[in-house]
Amino acid sequence: MICPDAFVLQAQQVGQVLGLDVDSDALRPRSRGPVSPGSSWAPPGWLPVTLAEAEGQVIIDWARFGRVAVDQSFYSDAVTTAICRPFNRVIRHATTLDAFISAAPAQPATALAGLVFHMSRCGSTLVAQMLGALDATISLSEPGPLDAVVRYALARPDIPQERHVALMRAMVAALTRPRSGEQRCFLKLDSWHILALPLFRAAFPDVPWIYLFRDPTEVLVSHLRMRGYQTVPDLMPGGLYGAIEDASSGPAMQCASILARYHDAAIEALANRDGIAIDYAELPTAFERRIVPHFSLNLSDAEHARVAARGARDAKFPDSHFVPDGKIKQREAGAEVTAAADRYLSACHAVLRDHAGR
Repeated sequence: MICPDAFVLQAQQVGQVLGLDVDSDALRPRSRGPVSPGSSWAPPGWLPVTLAEAEGQVIIDWARFGRVAVDQSFYSDAVTTAICRPFNRVIRHATTLDAFISAAPAQPATALAGLVFHMSRCGSTLVAQMLGALDATISLSEPGPLDAVVRYALARPDIPQERHVALMRAMVAALTRPRSGEQRCFLKLDSWHILALPLFRAAFPDVPWIYLFRDPTEVLVSHLRMRGYQTVPDLMPGGLYGAIEDASSGPAMQCASILARYHDAAIEALANRDGIAIDYAELPTAFERRIVPHFSLNLSDAEHARVAARGARDAKFPDSHFVPDGKIKQREAGAEVTAAADRYLSACHAVLRDHAGR
């Protein structure tokens, strides 16, 4: 990545060749300030980074990624890197909500080939990266702009669903714009998005989906080590979880009651037989045995090798080999975790294991 001083120097040199007087102070990196939204999508090579309200209107903010691969564990990591580049500090592009929807292509350039739902802390990042190892494939993990679309839909029930569906389709088309000849894409969603599955199905009725889950005790131990924001009700859309355990019952009980909402939504949707359940305990072998055929994929020998290599790495730290931690988490679980898992998750976990065994 070019440093700010080098960027300024190169820009001034180009300016001299063109006969332009380039102000070095104007080119130096600074916080991304206000931008006047326009009526067009950003040029090729740009991707959405936020959907936010500015001056009373909803806008989509973009950043230039060029041909740089978005292969980090999470889309937010790629955004952080992109907006720190000098170019994106200086050059801005934003689109009004109406224009963003109306300018969206009728047929996206990359085909949406699969959706990955999950209960959290259960191997979904690994699956996303294994999908990303395939040729001509975009695999995005929990893109924030798409999360913002789901939140917007929940916050504005007064807007017809057709409008929310159009916005979701436009956002997916924008996020998955091909930059290096990609032809298909996969989206790993946030864990709580399983509660919005009807919206995703309305937008993408023919796209196959999976739901990943894991032994509830191990997932709860992970959340007690580092609480995911999805399990903090105050950080989520109001009323999303309905009646759940309050904080006074303890973090394990509250987390378990929330995760049970995810399982219930998944079980209800699995009855329609357009999705499948994947047990973390069966990964990574379940990727080729169940996920590949469900997503109608035909892997080449080279892809088989890349997928196998990726499955042996740590999803959050790809430079390290994966080390199983289930037994450690089982030993770490105390009476509170065991009680919470038994009360809220054991029964639905058994139902999901039955689905996964079919």
